[in-house]
Amino acid sequence: MQRAPFLFLSVLLVSATVTAQTPPARGTAKPATFKAATLTIQVSDTVGAPLAGALVTAEGPVSREGQTQADGTIQLINLRAGNYRLRFAREGSITLERELTLRAGESATLDVALSAAPPPPKAPEPVQPPPGPSVPLGPPGEPKVTAIPLFLEKNFIGGREGRKESALGCTTTGTATLHQLRDSWLSHAHDDADEWIYVVAGEGALRIAAEEQHLQAGTFSLVPHTVTHALVPQGRNPLIIISVLSGPACKQ
Repeated sequence: MQRAPFLFLSVLLVSATVTAQTPPARGTAKPATFKAATLTIQVSDTVGAPLAGALVTAEGPVSREGQTQADGTIQLINLRAGNYRLRFAREGSITLERELTLRAGESATLDVALSAAPPPPKAPEPVQPPPGPSVPLGPPGEPKVTAIPLFLEKNFIGGREGRKESALGCTTTGTATLHQLRDSWLSHAHDDADEWIYVVAGEGALRIAAEEQHLQAGTFSLVPHTVTHALVPQGRNPLIIISVLSGPACKQ
């Protein structure tokens, strides 16, 4: 019977301790309301013409990116208040950066003018290599003069011959030959010599690739080396030409 007061006192101590640790109830705080900001941007060139397709980037409390429309405008919505770094880039224009501070719930506008980018630098012209050493021509040949009409009287092509060749001159840098053609001179090329062709008499055609040039007395032609060509006589008389191969030494 003597332990009862002791137990009663323990219960009272525990109850007091629990009551001291429990804070009094208070009212619940309301959450803060987010007020979005809107930014409207107009991008133009230095004379005021709108620039479409300009890439606009905004970095700050939130990030936004987009391109201007045909009228040069773009609208960035649902922005938080704070400081933003804006970047404007477009092909053919100089990239521009701006800083802007937005307030909560603010509707702001910004006009931006982009300057034209300078043209790219011209590529340097290729450096021409110095000319190589000249090739010696070798000993000069003997001067020679040929009267073509008199030469033809003595060396005219026969009635049944299809082609006749007669040497006119020969040096260490070229060969001159008189050709008399009744038959066509089929396609051929000179790999290491340019050919100069002068028509003495007759008519014909010079065929180079798909093109055909009419030849007659007095016609002068140049056929570069490696170019395939053909000579075709036309008419009753033979086609008589002087061919000069310029380049290698003649073969005697």
